[in-house]
Amino acid sequence: MELIWLLAAIGGLIIAGLVFWSVMVLRKLGTPTRGAKIDVKTRRRSALVIIDIQEDFTRNTGKNAFDPEERKQVLARTNRLISKARQDGEDVIFVQNVFRDLPVILAMKIASGGIGTPGRDGLRLDREMDVGPEPVFEKSIGDTFSNQDFDAYLAEKGIGSLKLVGLDACHCVQLTAKGALQRGYEVEVIEPALLTAFPEKWPSFSTELIGLGARVSEETAVS
Repeated sequence: MELIWLLAAIGGLIIAGLVFWSVMVLRKLGTPTRGAKIDVKTRRRSALVIIDIQEDFTRNTGKNAFDPEERKQVLARTNRLISKARQDGEDVIFVQNVFRDLPVILAMKIASGGIGTPGRDGLRLDREMDVGPEPVFEKSIGDTFSNQDFDAYLAEKGIGSLKLVGLDACHCVQLTAKGALQRGYEVEVIEPALLTAFPEKWPSFSTELIGLGARVSEETAVS
């Protein structure tokens, strides 16, 4: 009997540990990272950062699917921004999301058919986007700064100003913006080149980002 109770106690501890680990992983997914402050005065270059415009997300047909016409318009605006950035000598950076943590992978498989999980063709950048030779940085949580190579690249190139576009505006874009602002970057979020499955939430995120020091622009030239 004592052995049964001991095994039950051990089993309970293991389950509790797994639950705690899963909760912490899921919390990390939606939390902006923190890092060392930069001296923006010494970083005069700017970069256009295109976040998570991947076919698993842009062409998802589930309950959070984007309207095809809206997707088409946002991709066209993004391509115009990419073209302008190249012409102006600005850096262009692509970001690709791949969920790597097991609790997130399981949650995505159960709730969303596995979009964003390893091995899927839909992880590729959208077929209509003007992808060139520019770098692509992978992340597995919301904030792009979670990839230290991204942060190192910005430092190497002397980039202190970021223009953010992509999806989801209410998750990865706003989290990356917060990660950048915390580090001292100048941040501009370009609204016409954003997609979100939760448009009713974006105004509050926009207001919050402005309060933190970001610029949220309409960029009528690319509308």
